[in-house]
Amino acid sequence: MMSKLWTELKVGNMTLPHRLAMAPMTRSRALADGVPGELAAEYYGQRAGLGLIISEGTQPSDDGQGYINSPGIYTEAHIEGWKNITSRVHEEGGHIFIQLMHVM
Repeated sequence: MMSKLWTELKVGNMTLPHRLAMAPMTRSRALADGVPGELAAEYYGQRAGLGLIISEGTQPSDDGQGYINSPGIYTEAHIEGWKNITSRVHEEGGHIFIQLMHVM
């Protein structure tokens, strides 16, 4: 029923404005060391109005990287980069889930 598509949805402690999410797409906007930088924060922040974003694949370890300039989440610098992104998304009223990806 299409009318349900545009109704609010409670997921955990989040209330989403509808039942749509931005699907993950590899953007290759991280720095060479896998730190998601300002370009990534700008990209996700611009799309936060959708409600729920599922991030691009993010490697949880150095040997999990499969694409150039894909983000990691296994060093303090990576974590700080993602904190910048999530803060930007939250400031714009959105929510974000990180997609973990290990290419091997």
